[in-house]
Amino acid sequence: MDTFVLSQLVSLIIITGASIYLYIQRKALGRKIVCALYLLILGGIVCVGIENYPKYWIRYHLTMNIKEQFVTEQEIEPEAYLKDFHEICDIVESKYALAAQKGISLKALREKYSAMVNQAKDNSGYFIALQRYFAELKNAHTSLIYNSYYALAKAEWRCDSLYVTGNLTKLPFKSGDRIISIDGTDALSWRDSMKNYVIASIEKARNIHTANYVFSSHIDTVRTLRLSRNDSVFQVKVSLSRDGKQQILNHNKSIRKAEKKEIQETAEKKKKEYLAVLTLSGFTEEETEEFIFKYKKVKDYPYLILDLRNNPGGLVRNMSKIAALLIKRPYQDEEMIEPSEESFKGKLYVMIGPYTFSAAEHLASILKESESAILVGEETGDDFGTTPLKFRTSQGTYFSIGYGAPQKTFKGEPREGKGIEPHFRITENADITNGINILKTTFGQLMNDVIESKKDMIESKKDSLKG
Repeated sequence: MDTFVLSQLVSLIIITGASIYLYIQRKALGRKIVCALYLLILGGIVCVGIENYPKYWIRYHLTMNIKEQFVTEQEIEPEAYLKDFHEICDIVESKYALAAQKGISLKALREKYSAMVNQAKDNSGYFIALQRYFAELKNAHTSLIYNSYYALAKAEWRCDSLYVTGNLTKLPFKSGDRIISIDGTDALSWRDSMKNYVIASIEKARNIHTANYVFSSHIDTVRTLRLSRNDSVFQVKVSLSRDGKQQILNHNKSIRKAEKKEIQETAEKKKKEYLAVLTLSGFTEEETEEFIFKYKKVKDYPYLILDLRNNPGGLVRNMSKIAALLIKRPYQDEEMIEPSEESFKGKLYVMIGPYTFSAAEHLASILKESESAILVGEETGDDFGTTPLKFRTSQGTYFSIGYGAPQKTFKGEPREGKGIEPHFRITENADITNGINILKTTFGQLMNDVIESKKDMIESKKDSLKG
């Protein structure tokens, strides 16, 4: 239970106890005194309510339950699209403080997209207009909330070419195949068009994240891909599934369990190890507990690699717990983060990239500014300065807004519109995936550090022998 909830619970108990006591003692105290005291309690409740309303409001919109729905399943008639859109605009215009910092005219956007919404004939057309509106808000926490169709495959951009980087379907394409076209449009033209629908703060992230939509969509259920492998060119129709997201989550969970089992078996064998690679895929309660379990098995190793490359963020309180295990010195965040008694004493390397987002970026920033880790990879996703609050229109459209004024890190770096720069940035290579490239660069840097450390030890021994 957090401090805010606990304080409200204690206040409620005190008020209830005082009210009961006054009722019991009403005859002894007299009607006028009892009435005056009740009015005093009521006034106190009103004052506390007014003071705490913003906290209640934020908590409500932070924890709002979302109805799981696909675009075509939303119960909204075409004649209600414009009313719904204006309701969204009213909320955005009153709550989206980043618009001024980004130089966005919300009034102009309302006028521009009202015309597009007026032309929508069905939910898909309305969604396309809304998605473009939200993309122009340039904040990855400010977006529509709908279910997507997925295929169990991945793609990424490398040197302006689009490649398959993973495939768990039974279709005849594989990692390393280059994607020539998507649904009849060549890859680069498709990227230029698709980036108008991508939710991101900066242009670079918008381009990179178009790759997410090769094997996912909010409205399409089939993708037609033209691919090349060596000298051959072939075409594949890829079905996007309603339950694809859950299949991906199950797959990622199995990977985490395998990593946990491997670390557990190593610890049980009491093998002397020097290096561990730990994946942190999010900050849910389950993911945080799993990470802390794995960390405690390897916390005494001299070297540790933390993989944040595909971490989309999550609960900040859990991020702070993990930060306390990894920082070398106290760090002033919204609250002071102190190193834990079990904090890592060895050398920490953190792998980051454009899919390191939100609370994961926040963690990378803390580790970098506290000089607790060496960051390797690519610039992160560029958005960890706002709180994602959820809203619902009267027509049942759910969306989130990056709420709050622009923030900066302890050292004055912006948390919005600029990603975390690694100490060692990879160079794009069309022949290998970005993930493997980051891994190779990390191990290369680690080995250089080990060699330098050994050289220092040898020189120290030589000096002591001379003495």
